[in-house]
Amino acid sequence: MAAKEIPVYLFVGFLESGKTRFIQETMEDPRFDSGKNTLLLCTEEGEDDYNPKKFAFPGVTIKYIEDKSEFTPENLSRLEAEAQAGRVVIEYNGMWTMQELYAAMPESWIIYQVLMTADSNTALTYARDNNMRALFLDKIAPSELVVFNRAEAVEALCAYLQQQAPFAPVCFKNVSVLLPSGAVDRIT
Repeated sequence: MAAKEIPVYLFVGFLESGKTRFIQETMEDPRFDSGKNTLLLCTEEGEDDYNPKKFAFPGVTIKYIEDKSEFTPENLSRLEAEAQAGRVVIEYNGMWTMQELYAAMPESWIIYQVLMTADSNTALTYARDNNMRALFLDKIAPSELVVFNRAEAVEALCAYLQQQAPFAPVCFKNVSVLLPSGAVDRIT
């Protein structure tokens, strides 16, 4: 008998990009309740902490993995079993490659959605830096949505993203943006 598929919701981005806050807000939304237990894996600790009391549903187990040596199929399967998880949410360390994640995932885990967060004040710097560019693009490439927070001057960033990820929807919070279609939208 084949193992049941475990949906994985993956939140990627660099430290202080807003991943924890995005996940917290997602877990506070009752529409995200699948009726199944959720394993929330965090691969780095940022400024914000989770507040499980505000989650819209019960059955969330939070586990921290800060060392890549712990990020193995065996350990992840063990954590899934301990949490009796029917789905997994991962807050993924931006300095780890996506290939490292794919290699560590148990066979039954299926990525359902990849969401990237970025601080718009540092994103273009990362994208232009020879040492960070590959890691930055590594996170954008599989993302279904890229959310830029702390958005101020975004014209150069928009131009860069249209070249590198022309099909990824991009969201800027609290700013008017020029969309690929040429329309201007105010996002709050």
